[in-house]
Amino acid sequence: MTKRSVASIVAVFGVLAVPAAALGSEFSCKPDEVTVWKNRVHVRCTQSVKDGADAIRYWAVPTSETERANRFLSTGDTALVSGRSLYFNWTAGDKSGASFGCLAKDCRTPNSFALR
Repeated sequence: MTKRSVASIVAVFGVLAVPAAALGSEFSCKPDEVTVWKNRVHVRCTQSVKDGADAIRYWAVPTSETERANRFLSTGDTALVSGRSLYFNWTAGDKSGASFGCLAKDCRTPNSFALR
């Protein structure tokens, strides 16, 4: 077995050994609103996902992260206009978005987002 094969096997099993909580939660969203505020860009979904006692319908990123906010706006608009879904990977219980107007009771900040 070559060093490269061993490294590949270790890499695969290393990924599989990561606890599920570290990978984050996943949610698929049909957007019905994309809004730009002074301090955030948010997407509202037609359905919600539970995070403890909170029902999450809003997903937001801060406008202070300009490039990310622009990508979020573009991806959200594309999903809204085309009728496609957005996919979010997020950390359950993370209410840090409250610092830029993402309310703790109904909004979360995605770790990543994609058009589906």
